[in-house]
Amino acid sequence: MAKILFADDDALLGDLVFHKLESCGHQVTVVDNGYSVLSAALRVFPEIVILDNLMPGLTGPEVMHNLKRDPRTAEIPVLVLTSQIGKNDMIDAYRSGAADFMEKPFSPHDLANRISSLLGAQQFLQQAGL
Repeated sequence: MAKILFADDDALLGDLVFHKLESCGHQVTVVDNGYSVLSAALRVFPEIVILDNLMPGLTGPEVMHNLKRDPRTAEIPVLVLTSQIGKNDMIDAYRSGAADFMEKPFSPHDLANRISSLLGAQQFLQQAGL
């Protein structure tokens, strides 16, 4: 169905998300640091990036800034998935260009539903020419 890039330095979480999203029919690439997100995004051209805020190398906000300023990746929706759950963290994520925000811990089923919603919205916007 969709190419998804998942970025988190927690290997167990990466395995969990990989298997859940693969079982939903998605092609999932898992990386564990901010620099790998940027190189994988240009190699894979995912339809969605799921990004943790706290990673080695570049932080989630730094990665999102780089993705959003590069015309090749600027339109890729980013779902921020993080344990940082302060009100300002959510506001900062949306101001930085996040399409959605989820708190850890999370339900893999809820994550799959959010991804379906983002894909549907992205498809609608493309069909509308926006």
